Amino acid sequence: MTYYLSSRIGRFFNFFIFSVFLLIILGGIWSCKKNGTDANDQKFIFPETGISFYENVEPLFEIKCGLESGCHSPSDQPSAKNQLTYTILTNKALLLNFTLSSTGEKLIDLNVHRKNPEIAPLYLILLEGYPRQQEDLMPPLPRESLNENQLHGILQWIKEGCPD
Repeated sequence: MTYYLSSRIGRFFNFFIFSVFLLIILGGIWSCKKNGTDANDQKFIFPETGISFYENVEPLFEIKCGLESGCHSPSDQPSAKNQLTYTILTNKALLLNFTLSSTGEKLIDLNVHRKNPEIAPLYLILLEGYPRQQEDLMPPLPRESLNENQLHGILQWIKEGCPD
C-alpha cells in the first residue's frame, strides 16, 4: 500500500513539474512575440506627426526587414541582388545616401522628396515595388507587407525631412 501511494505521489509530482515547465516555456514564447518582435506591436504604430528614425523607422526596418524576413539580416553580405544591407537599412546617414544601382536614384533625396514624398523610391518600394512592380516589392511576397499606418508613417517621416 505504501509503495502504491508513493508511486502515485511521484507520478503526480512529475506531472506537476512538467506542467509548470511547459507553462513557463509557452509563456516565454508568447511574451517574446508580444514584446517587440511582432511588427503589429504597439512599438510599430507610427504617430501622425513627429516621426523619428531612431524611435519609429529603424526599429520597424530592423525587425520587419532584417530579423523577421531575414532578407537584410545582420549577417547578410552585399550581393548583386541585395546591396541594401542591414547596416545601411538601420543607419540613417547610410540609408539617406544609398543609391539604387538599377536607376541611379537615391532612396530618399530630401531636395526632391521632402516636397513630394510619394515619389521617393523607398516609399514606392514598400508600397508597390520599384522600379518594376511586384518583383521589387518589399518585403517580397508571400511575406506580409507593411500595414497602412506604417506606410503612412514612412511617407510622413520623409515629408518631415527624415528627422532623427
